[in-house]
Amino acid sequence: MIKQTEIIYKIYPQRYITASAINGLAQRFNLPIDPYMQDWEYEVADPSRIDEFMHVYLSNELNDDEKFALMETLLQSFEESSKILGSDQQWMAILQILQDNLDIHATTICYWACGNSAYNLCWRITPYLRKIKLRNHLKITQ
Repeated sequence: MIKQTEIIYKIYPQRYITASAINGLAQRFNLPIDPYMQDWEYEVADPSRIDEFMHVYLSNELNDDEKFALMETLLQSFEESSKILGSDQQWMAILQILQDNLDIHATTICYWACGNSAYNLCWRITPYLRKIKLRNHLKITQ
């Protein structure tokens, strides 16, 4: 007889990007800000600025809301980059930051993990985020 193991999920509340985080990051990085930008954190992503974004993220000068928003921008920047993710040290550092800061980034991880969709329907970073989600048994509540 096979004994079933109960999976205990780590449940986190849904997190949203705040206007104050957008304003703070836009000012810090001299990024455009317009009320008609629907997904600001993705629209301002820029693979050529990954170094700069990471430096500020790691500086301990940001509050949790700013870290949350900047991580979304970083992930979109990696998604748009031509980097070979599996061997990129910056990408590995980002994955470790996500793993170490689930309280801030659980929503981000679950979003980019793309549910149970086939990988060909997701982003190129999805397999990496899905591993973190599954390893940590993450769930988001509304």
